[in-house]
Amino acid sequence: MTIQVRTSAGTVRGGWDDGVAVFRSVPFAAPPVGPHRFAAPRPPVPWEGVRDVTAFGPPPPQPGRPTAGDDWLNLAVWTPSPGRTGLPVLVWISGGGYLRCNTANPHLDGATLARVGAVVVSAHYRSGFEGFAHLDGAPGNRALLDQLAALRWVRDNITAFGGDPASVTVLGQSAGAGSIAALLVMPTAAGLFRRAILQSIPGTYFTPDLATDIATDISAELGCSPRLDALAEVAPDDLVEAARTVTARLPRRAHRWGAVAHTPTPFSPVVDGDVLPVAPLGRAR
Repeated sequence: MTIQVRTSAGTVRGGWDDGVAVFRSVPFAAPPVGPHRFAAPRPPVPWEGVRDVTAFGPPPPQPGRPTAGDDWLNLAVWTPSPGRTGLPVLVWISGGGYLRCNTANPHLDGATLARVGAVVVSAHYRSGFEGFAHLDGAPGNRALLDQLAALRWVRDNITAFGGDPASVTVLGQSAGAGSIAALLVMPTAAGLFRRAILQSIPGTYFTPDLATDIATDISAELGCSPRLDALAEVAPDDLVEAARTVTARLPRRAHRWGAVAHTPTPFSPVVDGDVLPVAPLGRAR
């Protein structure tokens, strides 16, 4: 049995699963590809008719799986009753070492919480190089900008799924918690959520100099410099592999990158004074 809900970009068709209505691949932003590669997220492209969202959408490029499709900026919604109003909303921001996120991960299914009366949202964001690499000519912290876009979509659309946009809690673990800590000090996130639950917060936030140094090393694996015009046509999976190669060498970079060289990832939010004005915890490294 299917169910339809109208969003700001068009009508979506989800399905019922053991008493919970599930919408697994709702676009919250336009695909960040082509001329919009490494750009800030743009509103979703409106569609006519009814869009089927009963299957999970493609996740962003990440280690361990080939990239399938380019409509990465999609989210999943679990709701006990789209016809209700005023249900509390939980927005999950996935962890994964700032390298991975995938709404299809069965460990992160939102149905259990939905069955006890919450509307649950799980949103993709550009992870790894696509979302965190500090590049000349591109906005920084694109992953955080994607998370803001998802939260704005929740503000504007969650009522249609039974949720209360004034009662949004963001929760996440590991890199998801680190992202939420960043959102808590970002003026642009003010008013988009009411509560936050942070689990296993990593303590790394990069300076622009460190982030540029890391992006330079990764780009050099492909014979490029860390500039938008040099990388815009590079296949996403090639950048994933280049980042993996540099990650394997992290301990050798201890003399340059300090404690960051002992983490499992070369990415973190960057305290750029713009998107992220201050380090949420301590100081930037």
